Amino acid sequence: MKVARTKTWRFPSLIVFSLFCLAACQDRIFDNPFDPDAEKVPLEIVSTIYTTARIPLGLTWDGSTLWNVDGGDNTLRSLNRVNGAQVRTLVSPLPGTTGLAYDGQDLWVCSRIRVDVYKINILNGDVQRRLNLQRGSFTAVEFGEESLWLADSLSNKVLRVDPETGEILFSFNNPGTRIDGLAYDGLSLWISDASTLTLYRVSTDGELELTYISPGQSPRGLAYDGQSLWNVDGDRRIYQMRFRN
Repeated sequence: MKVARTKTWRFPSLIVFSLFCLAACQDRIFDNPFDPDAEKVPLEIVSTIYTTARIPLGLTWDGSTLWNVDGGDNTLRSLNRVNGAQVRTLVSPLPGTTGLAYDGQDLWVCSRIRVDVYKINILNGDVQRRLNLQRGSFTAVEFGEESLWLADSLSNKVLRVDPETGEILFSFNNPGTRIDGLAYDGLSLWISDASTLTLYRVSTDGELELTYISPGQSPRGLAYDGQSLWNVDGDRRIYQMRFRN
């Protein structure tokens, strides 16, 4: 009889403990438990849309629409931020395009298989400028502080580049394994890493500030629209995120 009472006592306790742990895990689903500051600024998913790109890569915001690189046909797709509907497309002049950025007037595109970075007209795709960086395999590009920021997979570094001359002004090590997306929020840079399912926020000097678990299973391009951070995933979802203080 003592054995029976012991089993009866442990079973409901196990249920209560499991439910408590499940609730705790759900509260932290978008926090990184390895970052002591992660709880202070929870990542909130505001909305989710789908891209028309078959193989979604780079992402940027032009002030009214999101642009997404389609690695399937080397096109740049302008998307409605509310429902993901395609507004228009441009064919990238750069083979193997992986990333794109908006500088306030034109688009910039980079490639993993070319050392060139192109500035193109956002209306018709005509090449406005060509920068040759001599060496590198570029997976993402962003524009901020009057500079281009390029992710180089060969060195696993972020390069700060003069958009007029192509001169490398500064570089810093990627805090993760690889860079799949870059965004600038006016103060800091954001890096997505599909190999670790992580979003990193770093200073423009390369100092790691915060880390988060990505909302999807294959985070790629990133964009910032002035209020929200956007992350396109390999499953074609685009997540709109905000960070509650």
